[in-house]
Parts: sequence; C-alpha cells; structure tokens
Amino acid sequence: MEKIHIAMIGAGTHASNELYPSLNFIEGIERVAVCDLEEKLAKATADKYGFKRYYSDYKKLLDSEELDGVIICINAKIHPEVVKDSLSYGVDVFVEKPAAITPEECKEILNLSKETSKFVMIDHQKRRATAYLKMMEIIDKKEFGDIVMIESKQHGYPYDTLFNCLIELQIHNIDIMRAVGGEVKKLTAYQTKIENNRSAITVVMEFTNGVIGTTHIGTEGNRGAYCERLEVVGSGGQGVFVENVRKVIHYKENNSYVWQPDWMPHMRNSTLALDGYIGNMEHFFRCIRERQEPVPNIYDEMKALEIIFEICRQLNIETKWNMVVGEK
Repeated sequence: MEKIHIAMIGAGTHASNELYPSLNFIEGIERVAVCDLEEKLAKATADKYGFKRYYSDYKKLLDSEELDGVIICINAKIHPEVVKDSLSYGVDVFVEKPAAITPEECKEILNLSKETSKFVMIDHQKRRATAYLKMMEIIDKKEFGDIVMIESKQHGYPYDTLFNCLIELQIHNIDIMRAVGGEVKKLTAYQTKIENNRSAITVVMEFTNGVIGTTHIGTEGNRGAYCERLEVVGSGGQGVFVENVRKVIHYKENNSYVWQPDWMPHMRNSTLALDGYIGNMEHFFRCIRERQEPVPNIYDEMKALEIIFEICRQLNIETKWNMVVGEK
C-alpha cells in the first residue's frame, strides 16, 4: 500500500513535544514538509524529524505539495482559517484542540468538510489514552449494564482569562464526558469565583439518553501535575474509576480490581502512547486509508464548545480568548 503523504503546519512547543515525536512510532507515512512562520524553526524541525522540505507560508505549502493529510498545531484563533484552506485544497485535516474559539466557526468548518468530502479530526488525545481505552472496554461489556451516572473532575490552573482555561484545558474534560455519555440535553452550572481569571465550577448535566452527570472543573488545585478523575456507574451493579489517566479501578458489588498499564518511566516518550497521541495519529491515518469519518471530529468539537459557551452564559463568564504562547 502506498504511503500517506503528510505535512505539519506548526512547530511550536506542543507540536515539538508531543506530535512530531509520535510520528516516530507510526509506519506507512511519507513526511513531505513542515511549515512554521519562523523559517529557521521550520527548517530545523524538518531536518530533525525527517521531512523533505520546509515552508514559512502554509498556502505556498498547499500550492506546492501533493498531500493526503495535514496536521495543524498553531493556535485556536487561526486554526479555522488554516483548516478551511486545507479542506479547500482537498486535504484531510488533523488539528490540535481547540479547533476554533466559537461553535459558529466549527459549524463553518463542518459545512466545508461536507462540501469537500474531506474530514477534520480533533486531537483530543484522552479518547485514546491507555487508561480510558481500558475503561471503555469494561463499560462496553454486557454485564456492566447501561451507563446511568458519570462523575468527573479535572483540576486546572489560572490562564490569562477564565475562558482560555475552559477551551484550552477543560475542553478535555467536556470531550471525554461526551465520549462516554453522548449528547448533552441540558446543563446547570455553578461557580465559586475567586478572581476574574480564577474560578471553581461544577456542572450538572442531563444527557439525551437519560444518563446524568456532574463535572468539577476550573482553575484551582493543579500546578502542572495530573489531577483528574472519571467515574462511570452502570446498571449491572458495577462501576469504573480512572485516576489521573493512569490507574483503572473496576468494582463489582463488594469487590474491586485494579489495572495499570505496564509502563517503564525511564523509557523516553512512553507517555505519547499512554496519553493517546500515538493512538490518535494512527486513527487519523487509518481513516485516510479507509475513508472513514474519524472520532472525535469537527462536529464533536462544535458540541463541546456549545457546552462551554452555555457554561459561560450561565455564569456570566466573558468569552474572551488570549493567544497562548508556549516556550520554545
């Protein structure tokens, strides 16, 4: 089978720490080009990761190269423009979250995706994190029963704005809640406000399938380390916890079973697999080959942002986004 020809747009901190290294674990791809506004950085990244060419103008890249897929990791404000241009060139897209900063922008991308018959996958890597995959394996078994309740939390830290924290960090939590529970029918949000950019938030959700859920999010309780938890309760007398995206606790009535991945902490880049980056990229390339709609896709991102905007509406949080710049 012919290799999939890909390009990368963006060579900043997140892309360099997570996405480029993930490619080293994936076969069947042709590394065509890297693009970054900083030409020297684009060249250095292309040389380091084995891409043939480099650009500082993504439109020139799209004009010059024959591509099957493009991986975009820049910033939420300009993601929509670059994603739509890529679709217009007939290229499938993998874009880092958030894909946009409003649901309306996602809807525009969704419509163009349908018009061009090219898809947009969103890099919510928790969908394929090792612990969450184990959780899904447990709840998919018949004896688990129907999901009746979901409870989650993800501690955060202050961003420039509270809205930034919600769409840059807490959107992970919203996405994994939807992955388990499905569509959200209605929600009620509560908060303890500390400062303009600091708040503790609780959201009570009712899903269209009758499942109920609560999530605790915000800016407090974490300064860099994992601090998150997800519990799913089934109608078969069972439940499952995922602790800090590492430990899975499956309980059946009075018994509980602990599962953890066989992880060697000294192995370089081992978290790329545990945290789901490699799995997401493998899924993206498989969808290109098999012409299947990926999950999560731009529709999922639109629905996640709709939830966040409803939380902001209820809590009078200004939907102001400031560009997040990582250290290089």
